[in-house]
Amino acid sequence: MSEYGFGLAEGYDERQPVVLLLDTSASMGRPAGNPRIDELSAALVRWFDGVRAEPRLRARVEVCLITFDSRVRVFDPDRERLVPVEEAAPDRLFVPVDRMRPPRLEASGLTRMTEAVETALDLARARHRALQERQVQVRRPFLWVLTDGAPTDANGEAMDPAALAGTAEKVRRGEERGECVVQAIGVRGADLELLRVLAPKGALMLEGLDFGQILDLLFQSSDRIGAVQAADEIHGQVAGLVDWQRRLRLLEERYQ
Repeated sequence: MSEYGFGLAEGYDERQPVVLLLDTSASMGRPAGNPRIDELSAALVRWFDGVRAEPRLRARVEVCLITFDSRVRVFDPDRERLVPVEEAAPDRLFVPVDRMRPPRLEASGLTRMTEAVETALDLARARHRALQERQVQVRRPFLWVLTDGAPTDANGEAMDPAALAGTAEKVRRGEERGECVVQAIGVRGADLELLRVLAPKGALMLEGLDFGQILDLLFQSSDRIGAVQAADEIHGQVAGLVDWQRRLRLLEERYQ
């Protein structure tokens, strides 16, 4: 088989591809005593271990994991490590959510976010079309960008809105064609204004949540959203879920 046992014979009558784009640049190595990259690595392991208790997600969601620093790499489940995308077999990169075994992440280098987003757009488009050609019911892929910084170019210089325009246009076209939905999630240190250039209606700051809560919010959002909603409507619904989560957290803190 070309896939990891993910087929109609096993009851998977609908697919929801998700691409996780994770910032692994040098800033994720801070603070020195408790680097965020370690927190993110641990949260990934806990979340994917725990997803076995989520039957709806297990039945529908398939995941591709991309990291970006000075290089853009994709997780190859066959070799269980991050590799340049051209070294990976495209039909093996999306795996059922309960079979993802995320790698240990390390922080270094720059923030090649635009290159990562364009790679993810290409992979998501190819996956969407491949499933359609096999007559598998498939929802538009979700691309979740998680970052604590701002995009940089190959020389390490911060990119301005004009430099982001080309990638932003590809995101806009992909959403208009129903090929994807892109959400750019910033944690402390992220440049929200630049994230809004890439994803004008899909950029959010989630400073008050830990990485495990963020992962849960992202995947649960993909499960609650309708199959035929427009991208703008989906962005609004995700923002509403984030606001609801924020209010719930404030209530819990108040009454602890």
